[in-house]
Amino acid sequence: MPIRPALVALLAGLISLPALAVEPNIKPGQWEYTNVTTFEGVPMPDQTHSAQECVTAEDIKKGEAFVEEAEECQVSNMDLRRDGMKYAMVCTQQGMEMHMDADMRFGGDTVSGTMRARMDTPMGPMNMNMKIQGRRIGDC
Repeated sequence: MPIRPALVALLAGLISLPALAVEPNIKPGQWEYTNVTTFEGVPMPDQTHSAQECVTAEDIKKGEAFVEEAEECQVSNMDLRRDGMKYAMVCTQQGMEMHMDADMRFGGDTVSGTMRARMDTPMGPMNMNMKIQGRRIGDC
């Protein structure tokens, strides 16, 4: 599932909504994101990924800025509010199923949140946790 690294969990569920009843409190502009991923029970070091991206008002309304391809995913339990969202999502890729739960907070010029993912891999079950921090750094 190709996902823009900067916005891996920010609004993944929005792509499946035909029309937004609530517009997220996210200001358009140039955004900088840092995601820290940790793995439970697996001898892997924490992974930190930072990126910058231009997010337009149209991107926010459509949700297209957040997930490039979502056809392998099913969103459920969506709770979208102006100040944040919670959702569950199941994605299937290369024969593996991943169950994700996300909790995001929107603060206009900032976003923060967590995502927890569970998957069965050829090496056995794996749990992954991600902390997401983002901030608007200016205009595009």
